[in-house]
Amino acid sequence: MALRESEAGYRQLFEANPQPMLVCNRETKKVLAVNEAALNLYGYARDEFLELSLAQLGEGGKGCCAGPLMDRISNCRQLRKDRSQLKVQLVCRPCEFLGEPAHLVLVHEGESEAVLQGQVAEQGAQLQVARRELETFSYSVSHDLQAPLRHIDGFSRALMEDYRSALDPQAQEYLTRISQAADKMSHLIDSMLQLGRVGRAELDRQGIDLSVKVQVAALELKHREPQRQVEFEIQEGVKGDADPRLTRQLLEILIGNAWKFTSKTERARIRFGTAEKQGSKAYFVSDNGVGFDMAYAEKLFSVFHRLHRADEFEGSGVGLAIAQRIVARHGGKIWAESAPGAGATFYFTL
Repeated sequence: MALRESEAGYRQLFEANPQPMLVCNRETKKVLAVNEAALNLYGYARDEFLELSLAQLGEGGKGCCAGPLMDRISNCRQLRKDRSQLKVQLVCRPCEFLGEPAHLVLVHEGESEAVLQGQVAEQGAQLQVARRELETFSYSVSHDLQAPLRHIDGFSRALMEDYRSALDPQAQEYLTRISQAADKMSHLIDSMLQLGRVGRAELDRQGIDLSVKVQVAALELKHREPQRQVEFEIQEGVKGDADPRLTRQLLEILIGNAWKFTSKTERARIRFGTAEKQGSKAYFVSDNGVGFDMAYAEKLFSVFHRLHRADEFEGSGVGLAIAQRIVARHGGKIWAESAPGAGATFYFTL
């Protein structure tokens, strides 16, 4: 009940607020969320508005959106969907939205700067409180779910151990499936908690050696499955400026995926290094595993979205969503190139 109340509070603060407002990415200025008042003001449908950036709303794609937003007030002219002019003040305040660096933008016509500053400060504080409440409730609900799952798993195992002779094969199979389902649900909850922690973790950027972290991840996988013969090609001395803990988690996810999806490859090979992409340095993790169809690449980083059946390759469907959030926290981007049967290469910047 408390979680629903918190969500209702968020809707009242943002979605149902009479003040036109939106949230945009801090770097690209792409719109991430918009409330009904802003949609009415600009005349767009929600799906249309979410395809825009702040710059595209300005005359000639510029104006008050030409430079860094920071924490400021800007006076400018923008255009509605019908191309009529709109004179506005944009009040921008830094925030986080779904783990991404973002800006809360209030759109106002005709109020004084002092009034607008007060409004944005109040709205920003209220949204931060609502966000923290949602995180707390989500964390509590997730942990509360673990206890009954442990009971389900424990009693299923007890029945199998103590009453096996009294159970026919079908009943034993049912109990095994119950235990497996409880274990899978427990792992999904753990994965969702990890996803939430990545968005809340404080970023501690420093110089790190990514090659060493990849070597450690490779050794751990070899120790866990010594029967597998996998060739690793790790470029030495690959440096970066990033959070050490989050970067290790990112690399463990990407190397772990490469390990998993080469499990049916006779001569598996996993590579790590750097490459020049679009005029800048990108890191990559490449494998010669099963690969995937690029037609589904956009859904690759969605939570619980899997490109392969669970009976083919195990997993929670959350790992790449965590990886994307870690990269976004660093202001970078992550993408993949692949083809069915031709392996996959994941590129990322930090």
